[in-house]
Amino acid sequence: MRQHPFRDPFVPVVRCAADLLAVVPHTLGYWPADSLVLFAAGGGTAGACVRVDLPHGPSHQRLEEAFVAELADLVRHDALSDRVFVIVYTSSSPGDPPGVPVPPTGVDGVLADVDEAARRAGRAVAARWIVAGDRWWPAEEPADVQDVAGIEDSAVNAALVASGSSYAAAPRLAMDHEYGALPAGTTRGTGRAAVRWARAGEVAWHHLDRLGPALSVWADVLATVPGSPGDPVPAVLGHDDELLGFLAASLTDPVLADLLLVACATDDLDGVLAAAATWAELCDDVDDPADGPGADGVPVGPTCAPVPAGVPPVPRRPPACHGVATPGPAAATAPVPDAGELVRLSRVLAGEWAETPHWSLLDALYRVLQVLSWLLEPAGLGAGPGAGAAGNSGRAGADDEERGRVVLAGVLVELAQLNRFRARGSHTAHFVRRATALVPGHPSALRVLRLADARPVPFWARDRATAWHS
Repeated sequence: MRQHPFRDPFVPVVRCAADLLAVVPHTLGYWPADSLVLFAAGGGTAGACVRVDLPHGPSHQRLEEAFVAELADLVRHDALSDRVFVIVYTSSSPGDPPGVPVPPTGVDGVLADVDEAARRAGRAVAARWIVAGDRWWPAEEPADVQDVAGIEDSAVNAALVASGSSYAAAPRLAMDHEYGALPAGTTRGTGRAAVRWARAGEVAWHHLDRLGPALSVWADVLATVPGSPGDPVPAVLGHDDELLGFLAASLTDPVLADLLLVACATDDLDGVLAAAATWAELCDDVDDPADGPGADGVPVGPTCAPVPAGVPPVPRRPPACHGVATPGPAAATAPVPDAGELVRLSRVLAGEWAETPHWSLLDALYRVLQVLSWLLEPAGLGAGPGAGAAGNSGRAGADDEERGRVVLAGVLVELAQLNRFRARGSHTAHFVRRATALVPGHPSALRVLRLADARPVPFWARDRATAWHS
């Protein structure tokens, strides 16, 4: 959500319902569908804009109570607002006459739930509208039907478009291509390289003496990516496929993915490695060598054990500027365990950290991940030539296709985590759905949902001074 710490004379002023409805798609990045949108306001300024899916199927008392509690919690987090506007977006009902529309089934129940949620949150419901297909009307005056074209022609929409704002026609387009797209005709081997790295290193990512070099390579790549308003795509594509494939494959390991996320949020790689060292000691203390990590009751985390023989070293680090690449920091001093850093790591991941995330670094990570996701789309995955002996090529090809899906799912889960940090629930759910479509029951994707359920709005997202600003 864009924030304005002082009144800018060029910021459009909302003067009517059409103006306010025009702000919603610009704030979300897309035109909602089958959605309930809550737009908070107070003190003459816009507050949070929250979108949730409309409930589907028959209403049950327990589900309805949970829905109301969730809405109340979301609205309550915007401490600066004192009222909320409610918009229900639905499809047109088949056979609707051109005059008074028939309210879509279930809308009255949803509006009643919103009223109850606002009451619990101590907010007044300022107005309620229904947007159905190409028409919209106030919920209290269904005869006052107006064309959606009036929203698109409003003064606020024109001012936002003139200032460079835009929105996508569909959610996936908005979420998957938030920072651009690959140039037409781009052909790269990143997917095949990622499969090779996933095959060669799948048992070694969590080893402490490999985590440090891998995270250092990530840090060097992120340093080459321009922030907003720069175009990140050329900078990312400037790295070779082996390096990009390594980055993508590394996110198949949930430990490395979590450490990378916290290293960017805190801008403290040394502290994160100290947390990893403590974590590794705790995991290595588990006396169950027969079953090993991943067995019931055995924690999955880093280990102080050396990297198994035959695992290829991390790629050479990219240069900070034009010049010769520097070698990976394989000989770096082993991190000193620090229990306090492990506590901070857990608080950041849970959304309970009391400080401000390093948003520019997290945004650079977001941009790299989006480019990787484009490069890893199914057309770019696969074993490639020379993937195995002729007799086993079919099986090897199937295994590598599966690895390719796992690699792409890892990138999507990291995007989901970043959106959870940004307090963008719709985006979080979108990337989780994409990851679980590739790998049903993906453990890390389901963990994102558990974290989001436990802490829907991270501590830092409750304060406009520390929250992410688009």
